[in-house]
Amino acid sequence: MRNTWLIIKREYLQRVRTRSFLVLTLLLPAIMTVLMALPAKLASIGVKAQHIVIVTSNAQFGETVRQQLLSTPVTDDDDESGEQTKTKPQDEYTIDVDANATDAEQTALREKVSNRTIDGFLWLPDDFLTTHKVDWNSRDLIGSRERSWLSTGINHIALQQQLSKAGMTSAQTDPILTPIKVEPVRIEGGKEAKGSGTGRFLEIFVMVMLLYMAVLFYGISVMRSVLEEKNSRIMEVLLSSATSTELMTGKLLGVGAVGLTQILVWTIMAGVIALPSMAMQPNLSDLQISPIVMIAFAAFFLLGYLLYSTMYAAIGAITTTEQEGQQIQFLIVIPLVLSVFMLMPVIRTPDSAAVMWMSLIPFFAPILMYARIVVQTPPLWQIAVCLVLMVATVAGLTVLCARIYRIGVLIYGKRATLPEIMKWLKYAKT
Repeated sequence: MRNTWLIIKREYLQRVRTRSFLVLTLLLPAIMTVLMALPAKLASIGVKAQHIVIVTSNAQFGETVRQQLLSTPVTDDDDESGEQTKTKPQDEYTIDVDANATDAEQTALREKVSNRTIDGFLWLPDDFLTTHKVDWNSRDLIGSRERSWLSTGINHIALQQQLSKAGMTSAQTDPILTPIKVEPVRIEGGKEAKGSGTGRFLEIFVMVMLLYMAVLFYGISVMRSVLEEKNSRIMEVLLSSATSTELMTGKLLGVGAVGLTQILVWTIMAGVIALPSMAMQPNLSDLQISPIVMIAFAAFFLLGYLLYSTMYAAIGAITTTEQEGQQIQFLIVIPLVLSVFMLMPVIRTPDSAAVMWMSLIPFFAPILMYARIVVQTPPLWQIAVCLVLMVATVAGLTVLCARIYRIGVLIYGKRATLPEIMKWLKYAKT
């Protein structure tokens, strides 16, 4: 145990004291913030409100349509979360009314569109209630959000006109035309579960990103550390005073502690930067992370890191160059990639048989079981079985990889073959 602690301390301090660690730890959050904010900033530079014209033979009716469009929010759907973001039309459009609905005026407006004097015009003929058709003229193809905005506003006006012809007043038509909003409510354990779809999606997304970073950055760091000591013959000296299991365990925990330190700093910085803005967002202000989700995050993150980093250490032991290690490591990343592809089925049907069995497999569990817990907590026996299988797999891989490590780190200039690795597993003693 003493040797393992000394190796953990050496691996940790050796990396934390480097300039690259300090620069990456402090600058990466700033770089990520800039990269996330830059596209929106660039998209807003030089963007002005679109100038559109409503053409109808009745100026009063045209003004009614104009007011309705200005009161109809422009809606964006947020993919899988089901949440919606809305912007005011006044921020994006300048709307005028043209009561000269003649062929000559239509030709003149088309010329203005071509000359970029206006961005588009909406042609409302007198019989549009009968034909159920209006024309939108612009230089560019109309987008889905713009089409939805125009259709919602015009349909509201059309229904209002038809109800008015039937003898109903505005006070009677307004409640009828007010849209009904469907609020999704998630039931868990017979009770209403708090938290929005956006919040649950963010919890899953953050876990996936952190696990990827831990595996790719720190798993590769473990592999490189083994290769460096192997090629410099330092390993021969280390093995004279510590066992292969102590060396590998010390490296895994030492490099893992570096990763956890870095992630902790990033989390604190992200919280300081993001929490004020999250409180102002209606979709994120109700974000509440339950204790079981926090415990699951820590457990599956640590077990996932140990699971994959152990295999990275074995790769470093059986290869002689970093290039060889990079060629083999895709075998380790495949389960992570498959887990990401399975996220959408997990979010939609977390209780399906296929999702349940895949989430119990240790190599998929760090992402899939955690996602199931976030979306809809599975039975406790499934979580317990999953954790037991992961712990057993980590322990078994540690023993097997330690045997590979014991002999592999002393093999120089020769690429290990599968039959040789099987012999190492059989004869090596740790």
